[in-house]
Amino acid sequence: MNVIHEKISGELTDRDHKRVAAFVEDVAGIQLPGYKRQLVETRLRKRMRVVGLEKISNYVDYVFSEHGEQERSALIDVITTNKTDFFREPAHFDFLISHLERQLRLGAHQNYAVKIWSAACSSGEEPYTIAMLLAELQLGWPEFRFRITATDICSTVLNQAKNAVYRQDRIGPISERLRKKYLLRSKDELKKLFRVDNSIRSNIDFGLFNLISGEYAEQKKYDAIFCRNVMIYFNDQDRAKVIRNLVSCLVPGGLLFLGHSETIGNQREGLRAVSPTVYKRVD
Repeated sequence: MNVIHEKISGELTDRDHKRVAAFVEDVAGIQLPGYKRQLVETRLRKRMRVVGLEKISNYVDYVFSEHGEQERSALIDVITTNKTDFFREPAHFDFLISHLERQLRLGAHQNYAVKIWSAACSSGEEPYTIAMLLAELQLGWPEFRFRITATDICSTVLNQAKNAVYRQDRIGPISERLRKKYLLRSKDELKKLFRVDNSIRSNIDFGLFNLISGEYAEQKKYDAIFCRNVMIYFNDQDRAKVIRNLVSCLVPGGLLFLGHSETIGNQREGLRAVSPTVYKRVD
């Protein structure tokens, strides 16, 4: 009876949901419990259209077959894609700029570029927000230099971030003043597309990075790390592991920014809270 129902409806069965969920958690650390089954099914259907399969069960079988290696990467991409916005959780950016201004007044950052890591950058809104604000900071401190590393596990959104092209409905949080300075409008006004200016893009290095299995030792030492709205998908063990690794990538006194609904839990060694969901490395 269940088989007949599956053929008619094409719904994601409990068995296939568990297969997909176990794979995604193993690779990306993201948990997909039963109540997210509808979300998983919706994401899988996007890939089914691409590969030309009509039944979810056939698609899941294909993903885990010997011929499905490339599709497994595409599956991770489609599952881990998350919506983000320019200037999301603005209090974090205010805190960062105030922190850097205080340091500049004390004579810090005169001999090296401030390094910031956007560790789950999605389609690029976060690192471009940071870059625009730091470019503004440079106006008052000409000697101030910065470099941003922006990474994500999803190659699809990373390519979108590199292209730096956004629809008009995506740039709403950017002030009119910053739009005029740092965004270029498409010549075809009907398309209503905007591209981040090269003066901003040139300050950012994009790359793939898996927060669960990535080689943190190969990362630089950063003055600030933004890893927001991704920890909520990890189990406690993976969350603690990622936080330890991120702290190891901070300079002494460096800042770690988490999402507004996230917490470091019991992983407080080496960190001190300095603002809501903002932590400073203390040695």
